[in-house]
Amino acid sequence: MNPDLSFERALKRLEEIIASLDEKDLDLERAISLYEEGMALIHFCEEKLKQARSRVEVILKNKEGFTLEPLERARELLKNG
Repeated sequence: MNPDLSFERALKRLEEIIASLDEKDLDLERAISLYEEGMALIHFCEEKLKQARSRVEVILKNKEGFTLEPLERARELLKNG
């Protein structure tokens, strides 16, 4: 996978692959090749989303003032009151 590939470009390529796979006259080898490329792009996008999610922080107000908390920790704190 190209290390310079952006999330947006990967999604665009996935759309192109889906459109190609919808064609009725696509031969089997080409379909398999496109499927494999699409699966690699899906894994790439999932990893990018995982990385972005870990970077998101939420500002929470508490009795001492304000704190920055990672998204998952903020969800836990808000759920538990």
